[in-house]
This record gives sequence, C-alpha cells and structure tokens, in this order.
Amino acid sequence: MLTPATITVNFTANYKGLHRICWRQCAVGSYVCTNLVDCVGGGNVCSATISIMVDPESCDPVCFEGYIQAACNPEESSVDQVPWSTTFIPSPACKAFSITCTNPSTPCGIITSAELGLNCNGTVRPDIDFVNGTTSVYVCNPGIIPALPAGYTMVEEPSICCYACEQYTATIDPVGVGILDGSSLYYIDCTTRELVRVDFTGSVSVNVPAFCAVAGSAVLQLTPEATGSIVSAGSC
Repeated sequence: MLTPATITVNFTANYKGLHRICWRQCAVGSYVCTNLVDCVGGGNVCSATISIMVDPESCDPVCFEGYIQAACNPEESSVDQVPWSTTFIPSPACKAFSITCTNPSTPCGIITSAELGLNCNGTVRPDIDFVNGTTSVYVCNPGIIPALPAGYTMVEEPSICCYACEQYTATIDPVGVGILDGSSLYYIDCTTRELVRVDFTGSVSVNVPAFCAVAGSAVLQLTPEATGSIVSAGSC
C-alpha cells in the first residue's frame, strides 16, 4: 500500500533567492519542478522537502533523481543544474525465512503449529512434516521463531520477498504401486502470507490447479513412494 513520505534535499546555495528543486523516479517521465525554496545564498545551506508516495511493504528499492537550479534561470534551461539522487529502501514487516532439517539422514519429524507460532496476519500455521529432510519449507515472519525444536535451522532468505507473487501448478505421482499418503505441498499464500499445506492421499496421480504463492516459496515434501514437480505458470 502506498504511503506518504518525504525526500529532504540539502544543498549549498551560492545565489540569494528562489531555487527550484526538480525530481522524478529515476528515468521515468518528466521532471516535476513545482518545489521552490527561498535561499539566503552566500554559500549557506538551503533545504527543500519533496512529498512522494512509497510502498514500505514492497520488494524493490525505488530510485529518485532530480536537480537543483536557481530560479533566475528558465526552467527549460540546463544552466547551473546541480543533480541529486536518492534511493528508497523498503523495510517489509514480514520477511521470508527457510526452515531446514539439520540432519536429513535421520527422520526429522514434525514441527507443530504451536512451535511454529502465528502467521504474519495472526492466524495459526499448519504443522510441517519433514518427510524429506533435504527440502526446506518457507514461512513469512517478522523474525526468527524462538520455539523451534532442536534439529532445525531457520535462516532469512533475502532472495524471496513476501510481497512478490507467482502462479504455480503441481503434479504428484505415486512411484510404482506406491501411495501418496504422507506427501504434502507447502507454499506461502501471496495475498495473506499464510503458510498453506496441501496433503495428498491414495494411489492416483494428482494435478494441483494453478495457485498464487509468494515467488519461490512452493515446495513438495515427498515420501519415497511419491514423486512430483512444481512448475511456474506465470504472473498471478
């Protein structure tokens, strides 16, 4: 959600009088030159404030650029333009973390809902059953979960953004005469940022319809009796 923010531009003014402070998002559109500030000049510091809209829960930094110019020069003139730039770095309240079994050669077991704590929106997470100890499961959380049992690590994953969405499909097949019981699909819902668990049963292949997840968060926890794949289906 876009929220109001400001950019403060401090500069040394050599000329007394009005200075225009022009700005735009880097390389996007024309400069906005409606900000004027009256400076005392003589090498004194002058300051201007620019009102902008930003999304603190977004995934990508946003660059802003502009220039300072004494208003005695025409706006269309490039004379005495002093460039400036700055970058807004979002700081989402909810960040992506991976949970991994530290000893995949032994059964890792189940992390219960109580041990996992709540989703970012306050709802209860499902249990995670690490039937395949080599596969991490991802959650969105404000920080490290303190109540994880021994045998697991939780690491922030800066390459995954809890506010970036992608659509996926999944296919799960039994191996030979095997069954799908015990195998599950985990992903972070892109709208609610809740951890979602989809369990599979029976001995018939399952095609999971397209679902919208946090990009990079969809994983399969498969028993030795099942195989499967997750495929990107483009934007949500």
